[in-house]
Amino acid sequence: MNPLYLATAMLICFANDNDALIPEKWAFEGLAILEESMVMANLVHRDFNDEIREFGDVVNAHRPAARTGRRKTDSDSYTARDVSVTNVRVPLDQWFYDSFVIKDGESSKAFKDLVAVHLTPAVQNMARMVDRAVLGRCHEFIKTPSARAGRLLNMTSSNARDFVLEAREHLNTQKAFMDGRQLVLAPSAETALLKTDLFVSAEQRGDGGSALENALLGRILGFNTYMAQNVNYIGTTNADTATGTVTNAASAGASGAQAVTVSSYITTPGEYAVVDGNDQPTHITADADNATDTTSVTLNEANKYATSAGATITVYKKCAVQGAYAAGYSKEIVVDGHTASKGPQVGQLISFGTGGSRHTYTIIEATEDSTTQTSLLLDRPLESALSDNDDAFPGPAGSMNLAFHRESIALVSRPLALPDASLGVRAAVGVHNGVAMRVIMQYDSSLGGTRVNLDVLAGVAILDDDLGCLLLG
Repeated sequence: MNPLYLATAMLICFANDNDALIPEKWAFEGLAILEESMVMANLVHRDFNDEIREFGDVVNAHRPAARTGRRKTDSDSYTARDVSVTNVRVPLDQWFYDSFVIKDGESSKAFKDLVAVHLTPAVQNMARMVDRAVLGRCHEFIKTPSARAGRLLNMTSSNARDFVLEAREHLNTQKAFMDGRQLVLAPSAETALLKTDLFVSAEQRGDGGSALENALLGRILGFNTYMAQNVNYIGTTNADTATGTVTNAASAGASGAQAVTVSSYITTPGEYAVVDGNDQPTHITADADNATDTTSVTLNEANKYATSAGATITVYKKCAVQGAYAAGYSKEIVVDGHTASKGPQVGQLISFGTGGSRHTYTIIEATEDSTTQTSLLLDRPLESALSDNDDAFPGPAGSMNLAFHRESIALVSRPLALPDASLGVRAAVGVHNGVAMRVIMQYDSSLGGTRVNLDVLAGVAILDDDLGCLLLG
């Protein structure tokens, strides 16, 4: 490992110090584990410098401005144009951490043993959160039907190739450079592709069959392709839904206003609703009912694909915010009122508000407080305040895979400040490959051991949403 930057430990480590409790070693070993455990975070643009920052600070990432070609003749002079970049403001609002205690009885263990017991699971947990926070920004790419590929819950071995080609066409249209394109798939989407002969036939791939042997897709159709367990995905089993039917067939491009019958459930504008055959992540903007049943809905966009009369419409039931939360709040948000044991899940979208005030997030952690109450950690802090009993709209089932150029998303990392040495703390910051990790160690007499805190301060930003495509599966 070739570190780019290392802050000196706050306390000098003498020859007789316990070698296992030197924070520099933990920082760089932790970074090595983090690097190995992350998928998505290793594929996006990295922005780093060694300026000390605090949570909530804003830094500027840069997006190169578009340039056009010019012509000249022998009699012309060259005309220079200024090179410009667009600043993208990135709040450092992702403070990932884990904390554990090395008890007195363990302190004599070798460093490698302590790594296996404490450091590896702690850093793997942080890596999972970093990946979920980056992948969770997939909602930024929902945009218009033409900017999406595939269909929710409908990727199979027979259509997987077409879905990928549709995403490829979108990036081609947006003039994304061929070099640096990535495709990150949920396990279900990876399985569909691995069942496709084109992707696993050694003579067609020219890889000697390693894709089939190792279940690694490698480079396909111009994408470096990876499976990531943290891609947004939920199944249908535990989703809180109501189902009904649409009355009339609707062609591709037809209005989102549709007569429906959803028996014994009154929909609410803002709820996600997916019509079979169209299979897009649409939501309701208006509805009508007869006091007990929903009789019509208007979806937020026209049909991308034709749907049949009698097609199933699946409505994802709202739940309610419990308590009030200010804009910028970054910890757990409690929701309740969902069907027992069918609360919002990790990997699911959740939206608040309607119309121009609607904000969408990804759930990166979910804890069931009771069968009808769930605590949620979102992919980023709240963009606007929530009040008690506000509607919360969980997203649809299926996978939201990403096809993107690495310059479409940025992971920005900055080192955290080291504590005052007079407090009896050992601390160090290590940096590798554009990510900084701080390690703080201090003896805790009440716990009878050394507390170890691991911190990563980061921000996630969309640099150019035209260079990404949501691949539904």
